[in-house]
Amino acid sequence: MKIAILSDIHENYHNLQLCINDMRDQKIEQVLFLGDFNNAGVARALATTGIPTFAVRGNNDGDLMAIYRQSVKPDSSLTFHPKTYSEFSCAGNRYFLSHHEDLADIAASSGKFKGVFFGHTHRKSIEEINGCLVVNPGEISAHKYGVSTYAVLDSVKNSCALRVLSQSVTVRTEPVIQMYKELGFDSHFGIK
Repeated sequence: MKIAILSDIHENYHNLQLCINDMRDQKIEQVLFLGDFNNAGVARALATTGIPTFAVRGNNDGDLMAIYRQSVKPDSSLTFHPKTYSEFSCAGNRYFLSHHEDLADIAASSGKFKGVFFGHTHRKSIEEINGCLVVNPGEISAHKYGVSTYAVLDSVKNSCALRVLSQSVTVRTEPVIQMYKELGFDSHFGIK
């Protein structure tokens, strides 16, 4: 099964539509979303792709009830889990999903999961810990690192590849970078 792993959309509808188009081209059968919708409109966009989508909550989601309401509409392909972490199983494989990275190492070291997927940092990475695939798909928003990415998991091979979305847009412009510097943030918008 081909599974798309997405994180940190942050209301970037342009990049989300590029991602949806790319997922269709890649014949994705399942989407795992690791949080940070920013609003219910993003949830609606995911809910109407026709691709089953399982999502955990992030730390920047806005109105959680409005997101939940999108997930229970009759035409929705979105399942919304109200916590920032959850388990997901398919084809006999168990996966651990979390918005935050702090649980990833613990879950990967537990020996219970084929894969551990997390977001929040926006920093894309794929590694293996004790035979467990550990993946951060990066960011759809492209606002922190300037590149819009997601990951594609082959659940049979338990391997993952990153997809870079061409023609993506970012708010990471020179005026925004300068403003963040003046506010005391580093080049990746973290506090100095």
